[in-house]
Amino acid sequence: MNKAQQKILEAVGLLSNNRLSCSSFSKKHILDVRKKSAEIKPPSFMCAKRKDCLILAESWFRERGLYFSWGMLGGSVLMSIFLYMALIMPWFSDVPVGIAEIFLLTFLALLGFLFSYPLFFAAKSELKTQGLQYTIFNTDSNNVHFVSDVDFQPKTCRWEECTFCLAYSAGSIEGYYYELKGYLFNEDGSVKDSFSFDDYHYMISNSDNTRQAMIKDLSARFEYVRRFMEEGSDSVEPIAGSLDLKPSLSEAAHRFQPRSEASEGKKFHVIYSIVRTVFLIPFSVQVVGHYFFCRYCRLPQWPQNVIDECGEDIFPKR
Repeated sequence: MNKAQQKILEAVGLLSNNRLSCSSFSKKHILDVRKKSAEIKPPSFMCAKRKDCLILAESWFRERGLYFSWGMLGGSVLMSIFLYMALIMPWFSDVPVGIAEIFLLTFLALLGFLFSYPLFFAAKSELKTQGLQYTIFNTDSNNVHFVSDVDFQPKTCRWEECTFCLAYSAGSIEGYYYELKGYLFNEDGSVKDSFSFDDYHYMISNSDNTRQAMIKDLSARFEYVRRFMEEGSDSVEPIAGSLDLKPSLSEAAHRFQPRSEASEGKKFHVIYSIVRTVFLIPFSVQVVGHYFFCRYCRLPQWPQNVIDECGEDIFPKR
């Protein structure tokens, strides 16, 4: 990936501009791996626990497919509009086509390519460059195997080498989305690498109460990971399910919107049905994107020593 392509991915948001920085918020909310907390919660979404390994998908896994679906749709619409103006519309007009008009139509076709290329490139990059990201916590070896947020390559570090903290999600900008993050630092204090794990936390408002609830929720979910690594796999309750990379469209919809499953409350169900109908088209586009992402995204290629350490059956497969 050259610098121009990197800038494109940064511009559309697929590659974070702040991937090599640690915010002041994160530095104030570093999680102590030696200190036991009374509050503990199982990981919120997309995980599996087998043998001595705990597998957690990156924080935005259930949103993956967004760039693929909207990139392909947006790029196709833009390209179609410009190609229509450049190749089809002149046949239905009475204006004679000369050298100047040919130059203008060629320029329109080039504009169509220039405007649609970033969207098509983002769609391809989400599928084949970024691919599937997850973290494996191995309590037996005390290793953490992760797919980097920096270059999307599989890496390994020691549990004690990593700094865990709460972080702004969605581009590292303060807002309503927060996540659990692991950082590796250079000797000079700069960020060497980073990765996220478990589902993000969305705050419905920016009040002090919701902020404290967010901190409490993410800290309790980290406590599950901390106990698993520090005290062994028997110290935490089992986790049902695993990372399914062949979901049906219905399963992809429930994954993208966990509250989309049927509710026993009739009033809530009616309200939700109305809201879902209003947002049916954008909702469906992203669900289809996640469906294709799971089935066709690049899977990380782990070194043989990591496969031997964890066991081949531990890694998510299609």
